[in-house]
Amino acid sequence: MIPMTAFDELALIYDQSINWAQRLQRELPLLRNLIHNKKVARILDLACGSGRHAVALAKEGHEVIGLDLSSQMISAAQVCAQENNVQVRFYVANMEKANTTVKGPFDLILCLGNSLALLPSLESLQKTLKGMHRLLSKSGYFISQTLNFEEIRHSQFRFFPLKSGKTLSGDEVVFVRFFEPLTSSSIAHLVFTGFVKRGKTWVTQTHAQQVLQLSQHIMEGQLHKLGFNRVELFSSYSRQPCSALESRNLITLAQR
Repeated sequence: MIPMTAFDELALIYDQSINWAQRLQRELPLLRNLIHNKKVARILDLACGSGRHAVALAKEGHEVIGLDLSSQMISAAQVCAQENNVQVRFYVANMEKANTTVKGPFDLILCLGNSLALLPSLESLQKTLKGMHRLLSKSGYFISQTLNFEEIRHSQFRFFPLKSGKTLSGDEVVFVRFFEPLTSSSIAHLVFTGFVKRGKTWVTQTHAQQVLQLSQHIMEGQLHKLGFNRVELFSSYSRQPCSALESRNLITLAQR
């Protein structure tokens, strides 16, 4: 087993600080709608993290496979599946290599939580989306959620709201996230810092993450170029229209 780093621990604590019941209540209806005519759908969850979406869909009777690059997140996802008494196949794998890791076809492929933006380049994004197209069944759906950097640049947004959680030993953790000042480059950098209270002392752990500056124009262009028959963009899971300069959240729905 790969030893857990300090950042791995913080990432898991951050994941546990999310109100998952509320988030799933907001996101699952759209996912269900995409597979409503399938008694048993085959679903692939890319960058599945702790497996909450995969497990929730498996509980509804679907065949689900989850991939994530983090072995610690996959371990957490396996525990989640066991606790909910469902069978989900989880693999430690890079989403760029999904089409050589698992066999299609899938009726639905999802990649949520701004995970596509963590790919190293636009070339990697194109390769990943091409792999998704190959893995989808005829008329299957691919859905992603990313940040819309066209709005972020326009509004000059940098600082996310504070979040907090606790370590397994009960220590308080406060999370600070912000973007370095944006440039005209296709890459942004997100700084993620955890302030951990140990006794009467606060210690910090900081990680800087490269992020692709994705936008409505980039996502729509890439998917049309790869041959997806239908591409829709929304600002929320309730399918509210997306505004390039006003919507920070970008839900991209593509049908093969």
